[in-house]
Amino acid sequence: MRNKSSSLLFIILMAFLSMGGLISSDIFLPVLNKMGGYYHVSESSIQSAIAIFLFGIAFSQLIYGPLSDCLGRKKVLIFGVIIWLISTIGIFYSTHISELLLLRLFQGVGACAGITLSRAIINDLMGKEEAAHLYLIIFPFVGMSPAVAPMIGGVLSEYYGWKSCFLFLTLFITTTLMLCLLVLKESLPVEKRQKLNVKSVLVSTYQALGNKEFLYYAAIPCFAYTAYFSYLIESPFILTTMGLPEKYVGYTYIMLSLSYVLGNLTAKKLSHQQGMEKTISLGYIIFTIGGIAFTVQMFLSSCPLLTSVLTISVLTFGNGFLLPLGTASAIAAHTQSAGTASGVMGTLQLGSAGMTSLFIGYISHHDPMKVAMIITVVVLIGSVIYLMGDRGGKK
Repeated sequence: MRNKSSSLLFIILMAFLSMGGLISSDIFLPVLNKMGGYYHVSESSIQSAIAIFLFGIAFSQLIYGPLSDCLGRKKVLIFGVIIWLISTIGIFYSTHISELLLLRLFQGVGACAGITLSRAIINDLMGKEEAAHLYLIIFPFVGMSPAVAPMIGGVLSEYYGWKSCFLFLTLFITTTLMLCLLVLKESLPVEKRQKLNVKSVLVSTYQALGNKEFLYYAAIPCFAYTAYFSYLIESPFILTTMGLPEKYVGYTYIMLSLSYVLGNLTAKKLSHQQGMEKTISLGYIIFTIGGIAFTVQMFLSSCPLLTSVLTISVLTFGNGFLLPLGTASAIAAHTQSAGTASGVMGTLQLGSAGMTSLFIGYISHHDPMKVAMIITVVVLIGSVIYLMGDRGGKK
């Protein structure tokens, strides 16, 4: 692919685009308390900044694909990255919670361009095997970014204040934009572009949502996201309540990301040996054990700070099975329109994460016991639906 240096820059660009949304979402997790104080709002209200960002990503996924099929990848991508950059700069200067929430919505919309279109660009330029090789390079960075981002945010805020998180993001996005302008070539020739047909997009979306087998498998990653985000959003409050200094909160996410990546690798190996269904079932068993153990240790553990992280790591190990295999199974259940299915799948996943982020604080009041019980209820409901749910006549 071109010369060696340009290939390396292309790989860096694809990695930045793929993990940029996760970094933007998670970098300020350790400083939610400080941000709540700055904007003079409750802890539950400041959590809405995460929820609205996720909603921005969730629903933009349905737009970027068809739009780039019509106008080309590069123009649409650059437009999205510029929105991402401007909104991030705006957050740095915002003074009111309403400004923050509006800018976070646009930040999510902009970041979504990188997440969605990086996959489309790779698909345009590469065959299946070459693309798979590139994903193997990129995905470890994507998998670790939810851990690295809060760690960076915690260190920056400790020395330079919470706004330095968004200054870091501004530099990150500016670098990404420069790479888009200098390295990226248009990957979709004019002759391969499609006319934008809003009606056909809506019909395809409706058909996917009417496919029982698709919805059955789509529920798997949705419950996985709901359980994980219930912990993730509340973790800064839970861990500081247990005595962990705010600046160290970000370091606890390293173990969660490592367990998720390990779950990915284990599931990949087992799915070849035992098949998808058995591997998903095993993932659900691990996922459920982790969720229940998290609640049990809240009542029994003499060192809940340590056991909380350990038991949630078991849950995220199970998520390493459920997220990729549930997504793949859902898209495979709607092969007549895989692109639409992928967009709807992403919307449902991040939509469930957004709803969790929006309401978890109001429901739990940041009480670790209540958060733990909510997680247990979610994993049990998800497991029952998986065992008893309707696969559209498929056994």
